[in-house]
Amino acid sequence: MKLKLNFLPYFSFIPKKLNTNSTIFKIIKVFCIAILLSNCIYLSFFENIFTQTLSPFLAILGLILLLKRKKAKEYFLVGFFTGILWFWWIGLSSIYFNLNYLVPIIVLMVGIFYGILFSLCYLFKFDFLRLCGIFCLSFIHPFGFDWFNWGIFTVYGFFDSSYRGIICLFLMAYFIYEGYISRYYKIAIVLILFFIGCQYEEKKAQTLNLTYKLINTDISQEQKFLQKNLKTNSDNLIREILKAIEEKKELVVLPETAFAFNLKNTLYENLLKELSYKITIITGAFNTDQNLVYNSTYIFKEGNVYTLNKHYLVPFGEEIPIFKNLVQKYFLPNTQEFSKGPLQSKYKLNNQIITNAICYEATKEQNYQNSHIIIAISNNAWFNYSSEYKLQQLLMKFYANKYGVSVYHAVNGKENAVIKPKKMLSKEWIDLFKKISKT
Repeated sequence: MKLKLNFLPYFSFIPKKLNTNSTIFKIIKVFCIAILLSNCIYLSFFENIFTQTLSPFLAILGLILLLKRKKAKEYFLVGFFTGILWFWWIGLSSIYFNLNYLVPIIVLMVGIFYGILFSLCYLFKFDFLRLCGIFCLSFIHPFGFDWFNWGIFTVYGFFDSSYRGIICLFLMAYFIYEGYISRYYKIAIVLILFFIGCQYEEKKAQTLNLTYKLINTDISQEQKFLQKNLKTNSDNLIREILKAIEEKKELVVLPETAFAFNLKNTLYENLLKELSYKITIITGAFNTDQNLVYNSTYIFKEGNVYTLNKHYLVPFGEEIPIFKNLVQKYFLPNTQEFSKGPLQSKYKLNNQIITNAICYEATKEQNYQNSHIIIAISNNAWFNYSSEYKLQQLLMKFYANKYGVSVYHAVNGKENAVIKPKKMLSKEWIDLFKKISKT
C-alpha cells in the first residue's frame, strides 16, 4: 500500500529548482552575511557557553563570505543590511516627538550610510586592503556616534577583548579566505593567529566595597514625563529607597532621569537629603543652572547633595550637531538642547574613586581610561522592545574587558547589569566538563 502524501501541495511555493543566479537569491546571500556580522548582538539574547563559543567564529565566517563578494553592489547590500541589523532601533525615539513617519526614513538612511561605507572599502584593489577598510569602519563616528565597533566580536569566545584579539580575528578570516597559500601553511597560520589572539589572563577589577542595590524601573517613555505621573513615579522611587534601607543596604542607585524634573530646591530633594543619613543615594534628574539645562546625576550622602552633569550628549536626541535652526523649526520645535558638563566626572564612595556615566557615556571608551569602577545610569525606554540595550551592554563589556573596569548599571527599561572583565572561556569549558564527569 502506498502512502499518500496529501500535505505536499501546501509546500508548492518552494521552487523545484533553485535559481542561484536570481536577484532574490543573491539578496538572501548578502543578508545572511549581514546576519553573521551582527550575530553577537542577537545571540546575546540567548547567552550561554555554547553561543559564546560560537559567536566569534560566525563573525569570521561572515568576513570570509564578504571577501568572496566580487561586486560593489554586493558590498553595498552587505553594509546596508548590517547597518540596519545593528541600528534599526534608532528611529524609534522619533515616535515620542510625534514624528512616526521618520522611523522608516531613518532606518533607510542608516542602511544607505553603511552601504556606502562598505562600497568604498570595495574600491580598494586587493582583498587584504578591502578587509583593512572594513576593519577601519570602527573608527568612523558620525556626529560622535561610535557604536559601530567590531570589538563586540571579542566580548564572547576565546579571543582577548583588545585590538590584539580583533586584529587576529580579522586576519584569520583573511588567511582562511586566501586561495594562494597551500592548505598546510594556511592551517598553521590560522592556528598561530588564533593562539596569538586568545585570552590568557583574567583582568582583576575593583568592586564596590559596600552593600548596594540597583533599582530597575519600567516606566514607558510616553508616560515618564507626563506631569500627572511625576508625583506617583517619584513616590514609588522613595518607596524603593526605603526598601533598600530596610534591607540594610549602604548604597542605592536609581536610573537616569528617575526623577523626571529639575530636582533642585524641591521637596523631594529635601527628602532625599534626609534619607541620605541612612543610605547613600545616586539618582538621575534634570538640573537647571543659570538658564542652562543638564542631564545630571545627583549624589545624596550624609545630608549633602552633589551634582554631576552629562558630557557626552546623544546626537539629535540631547543635542543637535548640525542644521540646528532647520531641525528645531521643522522637527523639534518644542525641545531644548542639553548643555555639556565636564569631560570625566568622578566622585568618592567609601574611599573608592567612582566614574560617573549617564547612558550614552557608559559606552564611551574615554570614560574607561583611568577608571576602576563606573556607576552608570540609563533610560532605555526610548528604545523599548529593541536590541539597543543588548548592543549597549556589549560595548560596555568590551571596554570593561579591555581596561579591567567593573560597571554597575541601573536602568529604566531593560536591563540592570553588573559588568566585570570576562572570565577565560577555556576555564568555563573545563569547569563544565568537570560537572558533567561528576554526574
